[in-house]
Amino acid sequence: MVTVQDIATPRLQNYLEFVRDPIRFFTRVQPLGDMISLKTGISPTFVVNSPEAIREILVRQDQSFIKGRTTTVLQRTVGEGLLTTESERHATQKKYIQPAFYKDVMERYAYAIIDETEKVVELLEHEQEVDIHTVMMRLTLSIITRTMFSTDVSAEEKKLADAVTTTIEQSVKILFSPVMIPASVPTTANLKHKEAIQTLEAMIDDVLAAAKEHPEWFKDSLLGMMMAVTDEDGNSLSDKEVRDQMMTMLLAGHETTANLLGWIIAEIAGHPIVEKRLLEELTTAKLTGNPFNWMRELPYTQQIIEEGLRLYPPAWLIYRELDEPVEMFGRSFKKGSTFMICPYAVHRNEKVFPNPELFDPDRFAVGNKYSPFSYFPFGGGSRSCIGSRFAMLEATLILKVLYKNFSLRNIRHHGPVPEPLISLRIKNGWPMEVEKRRY
Repeated sequence: MVTVQDIATPRLQNYLEFVRDPIRFFTRVQPLGDMISLKTGISPTFVVNSPEAIREILVRQDQSFIKGRTTTVLQRTVGEGLLTTESERHATQKKYIQPAFYKDVMERYAYAIIDETEKVVELLEHEQEVDIHTVMMRLTLSIITRTMFSTDVSAEEKKLADAVTTTIEQSVKILFSPVMIPASVPTTANLKHKEAIQTLEAMIDDVLAAAKEHPEWFKDSLLGMMMAVTDEDGNSLSDKEVRDQMMTMLLAGHETTANLLGWIIAEIAGHPIVEKRLLEELTTAKLTGNPFNWMRELPYTQQIIEEGLRLYPPAWLIYRELDEPVEMFGRSFKKGSTFMICPYAVHRNEKVFPNPELFDPDRFAVGNKYSPFSYFPFGGGSRSCIGSRFAMLEATLILKVLYKNFSLRNIRHHGPVPEPLISLRIKNGWPMEVEKRRY
């Protein structure tokens, strides 16, 4: 039975700790109990740690919850796309986007992922030191625009990547602020955010115009699929809805994987045995045919990714807000109650993952199973990540191409520090030495 208990520390102390270092706050609260009341008064707020309670909220009682504040904040950037819509509209959008992640489509994506990563290999051959976060951001941006929009953004890559970073940084400031200043107020932060959004929208508008003029160029992409969608009355999606979905995929579809890969590559560099086993797998695996099928030949590579997702889940925090009163765990919760679920902290439950801070891909060796929602890097229920298989494919193929060509070494003597934005980033980037492999 899930128990709910009050936190012992004062409300102001909890708030200040949360704002200053949310990762530290949720990690401290994780061992305290199944569900912790933060004693916030008018709008009750709870931290949810128990897998059973997480399942109740994300799956069994899913229809009673909305995303709440996160939706309000993210709509400023992505509009009303899959990430921010609720209920029936969300289900409808998910239905027409889902075919973009079917197996036959993913097989086409696989070639694009390999091709874009090999372009990065050519650039890295002339480098001795790189910021791995910047490299991964630009790589995954080129992959998402090519696979989802059939578009090459190499000429604008830096400008677009910088705009994505700005929108993310501004969004998280709003999310964690006690007062949400309207977007229409011309503060310095709002103006900066608006300029970044306009940069991204300009690219999207150009692509959308080209797709209308030459639909045959885009038929195999998500954009082409959306343009072919019609409702029961034969109406196509509005330009705004297509644009909002493109913006959603642009932000959610590349920054998350880029951050994950940065963490994984830094961890591999700190664990020579892991890197040795990875190279042994890459050199002995029979990687023939469509790269999509290489997944089954690279089990250890995927174990590395799964362990990266455990320690550094990109979606490090999940918000849910009750849209109606609900009975759960033998007690009543009123409408407006907020529930915060932190996969970063839950994944560090030492009862489930002994020595939880250790990077150990063998936790995910064949035969090792974990109860539902003790490990859930892609969320769960109706709002689980629609692109989870794409993310696993992308990360696997990128690691395959990079490590066949290079050895990457950490430069800093201390470990990476988490920066919990919309996605979990390495704070201040992560410089690495690049050395070409000699066979």
